[in-house]
Amino acid sequence: MASTNRPADPLAKGTFASAKQGIKDLFVWDQRVVVVNDYGEEHCEWQRPEPLKNPFSLFAQLRLKDWLYFIVGFLAWTADAFDFHALSIQTTKLAKYYHTSNTAITTAITLTLLLRSVGAAAFGLCGDKFGRKW
Repeated sequence: MASTNRPADPLAKGTFASAKQGIKDLFVWDQRVVVVNDYGEEHCEWQRPEPLKNPFSLFAQLRLKDWLYFIVGFLAWTADAFDFHALSIQTTKLAKYYHTSNTAITTAITLTLLLRSVGAAAFGLCGDKFGRKW
């Protein structure tokens, strides 16, 4: 069965080649998809992404457990935002209390925010590899 989608270059091999191909693919609206036929032969093609769904219909599909996950995540994000803004507003008082400069306090806040994603990625990978699954 022939596909009606446009053919695409095969997936690049290697770190730099796949990174280069990924960056180029960011500027193409279609998605590069690997298609396997009945004989096990693979080829790449461009496919149109699925149309966006109405968010209200997606919210209606959530169960109670899903809503609880959403609410807990939202509350954690809100508490984190409150904590960050409470610290960043009080830099002068913190610098005075710890006998240091405002620059040192703001640098500490900045490094904490920058390295948070590194820690989240590391612990996320460890959780996926060693953690229990539902």
